[in-house]
Amino acid sequence: MSGQVAGIFIGIALGVVWITLGFGAVALCVVLGIVGWIVVGAAQGSIHLGDVAQDLQGRRRSAE
Repeated sequence: MSGQVAGIFIGIALGVVWITLGFGAVALCVVLGIVGWIVVGAAQGSIHLGDVAQDLQGRRRSAE
């Protein structure tokens, strides 16, 4: 499944949630989706939480 197809399905699902449960439920779905993406990325090693923390604090990293 390509990213565009996944995006379409996610958009449709969020639209149905919004229609049935309201904006608060959609916002919660988005936040939980972002948290899940970060957790899985960290578990797989594609996201390095130490680098993310340094970026959020505005620290520079050495060139690798």
